[in-house]
Amino acid sequence: MLDLTELEHVHADIESVHEVVQSLKARVDGVYIGIHLLKNPEGAYFYELSHYYRGADNAGPLSATAMENRYATLQEAARGALQAATMCYRSTDEGGSWQRNDTFMH
Repeated sequence: MLDLTELEHVHADIESVHEVVQSLKARVDGVYIGIHLLKNPEGAYFYELSHYYRGADNAGPLSATAMENRYATLQEAARGALQAATMCYRSTDEGGSWQRNDTFMH
């Protein structure tokens, strides 16, 4: 197991280091959504998504403050990621589209 806190001190400009514990891929309406499940130095899990859905009514992803992205287990983080990815998606939404998350590292 890596000591992430120690790795943060390798260079003065490194703000944080997170371990990518698992990568998943979910398919929704023909679009593949990449999911990274990460672990922070405190041992909590969180997720990053490659895409988010923007509805025709401009409904988009919930802000980070509105939805908790910190989990005790990997399974909970995976479930939270899938819920977040599909929160705004409606199959009958004409004019909605999947948007790429530019901060997602492939």
